[in-house]
Amino acid sequence: MAIVFEELDQSPQIRFRDGRFLATRRFKIDWADRFAFLLELYGGYRVVGGTFVFTPPATFPGVPQALVTQVEIEPFPPDRPDGSGVVSLGSATNAYDAALVTAIYEIPFDLGNDARPDLPEVPNGTYLTYRADLGAEMTTTPGRTWRWNIGGLPALEGDRFPGRIVPTEDFTLTWYRVPRPPWSAMSDLRGKVNDATFVSHAPGTVLFMGARTRRDFQVLDSGLWRLEYQFKVREVKSTANAQTLYGWNRFYREQADGGEHWLEIVDESGNLPYPSGDLNQLFQFG
Repeated sequence: MAIVFEELDQSPQIRFRDGRFLATRRFKIDWADRFAFLLELYGGYRVVGGTFVFTPPATFPGVPQALVTQVEIEPFPPDRPDGSGVVSLGSATNAYDAALVTAIYEIPFDLGNDARPDLPEVPNGTYLTYRADLGAEMTTTPGRTWRWNIGGLPALEGDRFPGRIVPTEDFTLTWYRVPRPPWSAMSDLRGKVNDATFVSHAPGTVLFMGARTRRDFQVLDSGLWRLEYQFKVREVKSTANAQTLYGWNRFYREQADGGEHWLEIVDESGNLPYPSGDLNQLFQFG
């Protein structure tokens, strides 16, 4: 049931800070409805009877990507308290006829990930952000696989280990407002690589390093979670075909016939160093 409210004079107020949208709205509601109104503003998931119940957030009119990020509730008017129900510190607080609610709206997420449509899909009402650090790592190679590019000179001496730069990428996908994290998937997929294209990277090139979890509490429920997933990309281009990318299970080996130097390795049982998995499972409720 929707809470009855009145938007007050001089509301809303809109401003831009370094190009960022920021708006404030002020409402008058019944004091008894203050926590229920908070849920209407903020939205999110609640677990009711073992199932997820979603309340859409109250977006700013005309700016659907602007969400409530901060709420302040105070007495209205402040000089008419009713403290008759306060008998202990934990029993109640002063009561009032009405409450003044100040809601602050910002655009914290790219709704729909239009700027990065290759990101994993997440349930409605949760949000995903992306950040990355592009870099490289040095890989040494045996000197005997190289020749001095001067006529008549032999292979490199045995104490020479030419290095090769291998492009790398560390990126983080942060999943916001998650009611129940996929704990089993997070545990099972650590140390595994993608079994299919993931965030535009070829299979076998994205390694799931782990996660950092944080609980963002709500007033009316057990809280939502923020999950920061860390991934590391290792891509080596084929010397024969520049369009072919090799990932974590390929290692450098000399080839006398001048063939491909990056070869897959397995253990005695045929197992790869890095098993593969469906990394999209990280973005499903547990």
